[in-house]
Amino acid sequence: MHAAELSSRVIKNWQWCTVLLLLVLAPINSKLAGACWLALCLLGAWSFKRCSTQESSAEFSAVKCWVFACLSALVLRAVPQFYWGDNWGERHAEFRLLLGAFGLLGLASCARLTINQVRWLGNALILATWSGFGWMVVFGSARAPTNQIPWGASMALLVCVALAMTLSASSQRLPIRLFYASGVMAGTGAVLLSQARGSYGIVFWVGGVLLCQYAKSGIKWLALIARALIVVTVIGLFFQLFPQLISVPIQRIEQASVEISAINSAKTIEADTSVGIRLFLWDKAMHEIPMHLWFGLGYTKSAEEIQRWGVEANAPALKAIGHIHNNYLDAMFDSGLFGLGSFLSFIVGLFYMSLRLIKSRPYASLGIAGILFVHVTSSLTNVNFAHNYYPTMLSVAVSVCLLLFMKTSGSDDVTSRN
Repeated sequence: MHAAELSSRVIKNWQWCTVLLLLVLAPINSKLAGACWLALCLLGAWSFKRCSTQESSAEFSAVKCWVFACLSALVLRAVPQFYWGDNWGERHAEFRLLLGAFGLLGLASCARLTINQVRWLGNALILATWSGFGWMVVFGSARAPTNQIPWGASMALLVCVALAMTLSASSQRLPIRLFYASGVMAGTGAVLLSQARGSYGIVFWVGGVLLCQYAKSGIKWLALIARALIVVTVIGLFFQLFPQLISVPIQRIEQASVEISAINSAKTIEADTSVGIRLFLWDKAMHEIPMHLWFGLGYTKSAEEIQRWGVEANAPALKAIGHIHNNYLDAMFDSGLFGLGSFLSFIVGLFYMSLRLIKSRPYASLGIAGILFVHVTSSLTNVNFAHNYYPTMLSVAVSVCLLLFMKTSGSDDVTSRN
């Protein structure tokens, strides 16, 4: 590639720093998260416009699949949307993810980040996990920039990318590796403090990936024991500094246990508790969905039906809810099999991306696999797509993961004049 062509592909430092600043602040303000997503979309469009030729690569192929998945999701959603004449203002998630995918396609095919810009992106990601953790410590989950449940899931997405980056830095100096690892720990702590129980699975993902990584490289018991002691010591000190990291999750889990026990004792579902609301809605939805299998009930009728259930159960908390508290059931209840197909399109797209990258970009594949895990599991107990923040951060997390491991320009000389 000629120097002039490479220069036209490299993102300017001032543009990149704007994106990175917005990424760092995204966990503490929903509008800044939206601005980060928009900046990545615009940067992708700008990159696509400037370059004359597009390169084919594993990343480009993976992103093309992601674009197709997002487009399929929107088309499938459009069928019941037109059928019922529902308001398109409720379809933020599909549009945001599709536009974000197009922006990423432009970056993957036409842009080149320098080595330093990739390092800055990694540092910004770690600082973002720390900013989210700091916000939870200072203000608590009640002051989350959006509903605490999708916020916790969004932080878990960033943790998965930070974990992949940490494992990829095995040849880096120890201070750098520790800095990256601190982001994984801080991000996980932020999820625990968010009280979003549906995202607590991030603890198992992090632990499982680390164990698999050690097993794959061959277990050396003395080294493993030494590292385990260091990790336990560091985590112990972290918990000493922030005791709420233990008390808050335990309190939330105990609360769920009490509510489940009360249901088992009474043999009826108490629809005015956190667990009871979910079980009540899931039970009602499972009986209603087969009668409206193809197109669902439509957005308006679905909300009215949930309100009616709340009145019948005399549950004030239930009457304030507008969804089923399960993204799979809610998609079917609202839009039938077309809605479920739309939601599953994102899952299939993420799965294929991870599969496509596993040989050429194994750590990018690992990051996408983590994003897929969080997306699948956190959607079991909440409708994260009902909140703009989550699909915005899902788009950002996928973009950051690909850009972190994408082929760089190989030199920073090109940006010295930017």
